[in-house]
Order: sequence, then C-alpha cells, then structure tokens
Amino acid sequence: MKKFTNSLAAVALACLALVSTACDKDDNDDDKGSALTLQEMVGTYSGTFDFTPSPSSINPDPQPETGIAVSFEVTNQGTVHFPEFPAATLVKALLGDQAASSLIPLLGTISYDATIGTPTADDSKLSAALTTPQLKISIPSMPVLITIEAPDQLTYTKEGEIKFTLKTVKCQLGEGESAGEPSDLVNTLEFSAQKQ
Repeated sequence: MKKFTNSLAAVALACLALVSTACDKDDNDDDKGSALTLQEMVGTYSGTFDFTPSPSSINPDPQPETGIAVSFEVTNQGTVHFPEFPAATLVKALLGDQAASSLIPLLGTISYDATIGTPTADDSKLSAALTTPQLKISIPSMPVLITIEAPDQLTYTKEGEIKFTLKTVKCQLGEGESAGEPSDLVNTLEFSAQKQ
C-alpha cells in the first residue's frame, strides 16, 4: 500500500510539472505576440519633418528648417501617400525665398506616393525600404523634375510612430526634348509622425 501511494504521488508530481511547463510555454508565446504587418500601418498620420538643404549655384545660402507640420497616409496599396507634398519648401531651397515667394501661390496641390517594400518585422518594430519616383512640380511654363531617394529604411513601431527620410539629389528644368541638363539639388527631409 505504501509503494502504491508513493507511486501515485510520483505520477501526480510528474503531471503537475508537465502542466506547469505547458503553461509557461503558452505565456511565453503570448508575450512574443505576432510580427507587425503593413496592413497594421494603414491609416492617416500627422507629424513634422526637418529640412536640411545644401547650397546650389542658384541658391548659395539655403536655410534649414525644423518642425515643419506635415500629414500623409499609408494606403492599402502599400504606399506612403502625400495628398499635399511640401513642395513649397523645395522650391524655396531651389530658388531662394525672394524668387520663390511669387511662384509658391501658383504651385497648386502636388501629391506624391512612395512605395513601401517587403518589410522585416517583429512584434514591436517594422522596417522596409521605400521606392521613390521623381517628383514633378509644375512651375508655370516650366515643369521641374526632382529625383528623390530614400537613403534609410522606413520604420514603424507598435505604438504607431513612423519615421523615414527622403533625399532630393537632382533637379531638371523642363522635360522631353526641351529638358535641360540635371543639376545637383541635395536636400534631406526627415519625417516623424504618429498614426491618428
């Protein structure tokens, strides 16, 4: 009888250890959560960007600006969509404040889309490259094509914060047969925004 009781106690302890291990595993799985996805990024964002220009032959002394208000969307199609891209800031850097002041009211609304690439992610942060097409600014009688790059990956956190950098590298006046030679236009725009 004593042997039977000891055996029964041993079996009970073994079962208790197995249940405890299973619970620990489930708790660890819950702590890890699932990796962030592009779908979770979809929505509207509000924030600021810092603008760092470089001197050019047209504007040898452009001024940096910080904390410029901006808003944009991340769409279901996987793009960062600017319904109104801050083109006026680029025009000021290109031409200088005085020359740009008469043109900026004529720019109208300029939208822009950057495509989000395949992300790498865990449960707290997502990173992805951006594909950035040229930006076209229609200054009266003379379209301006600006080549844009994304030197670093976009990042998004589970708290809804998104950060990315766009960098203009070249500027071309006109397009087609009437296009001029591209010239350097190096400006950095560092965006930081919160999902609304």
